[in-house]
Amino acid sequence: MPALNTFGGGSIRGYGGLFAGVGYDVLTFLASGNLTLTDNGTTSVTVAKTSGSSSWDNHAYVATPYTAPVTCEFTKLADSSDNGASYAMISWNADPTSDASYSSLDWAIYPYATSNFQVYHNASNLVSGGSWNSALRWYLVYATNGYIYHYNGSNLLYSVSTGAGRTVYLDTSFYSVNSTYSKFSNIRVIKKAWNGTSYV
Repeated sequence: MPALNTFGGGSIRGYGGLFAGVGYDVLTFLASGNLTLTDNGTTSVTVAKTSGSSSWDNHAYVATPYTAPVTCEFTKLADSSDNGASYAMISWNADPTSDASYSSLDWAIYPYATSNFQVYHNASNLVSGGSWNSALRWYLVYATNGYIYHYNGSNLLYSVSTGAGRTVYLDTSFYSVNSTYSKFSNIRVIKKAWNGTSYV
């Protein structure tokens, strides 16, 4: 294997619980290569690799700089085992314009099969984790304490201290060509930290 809208006043029931007054940023992705962007320039964007070759040669990133607290949430489909069609990573990244490869992603999650996920930091595979649920949203958090947290729903799957006060950007990298599995769906960013049950 190769290595929303701003809701004011009321409340909504979404993936993971009851949210009151949750406000998501408008996201405009800049894309390279053979990527298809759906609803780009809105608060919920889907990015997929739909053509081209199987290589870590396509990425899409948001040029908006963020500081903690900030959370990227998204959904990802995958088979229970490695089907070769789900190779894509999403990350908070300090240098999104350096290249399109996963090797330059600073704090990336790699959920390629529901029986396993991996975490990559600048091409280093730090962990091969356990199972996760594709029906739950992922939450990639950069918190004010300097930690990066990876949640699948309420389940904290991995955390690492990276230092407080960083400026980060949302970035991705895609390998597989598949309109179903090689995509991140309903990507949203909020300037709050997900703690497993709510935003704080």
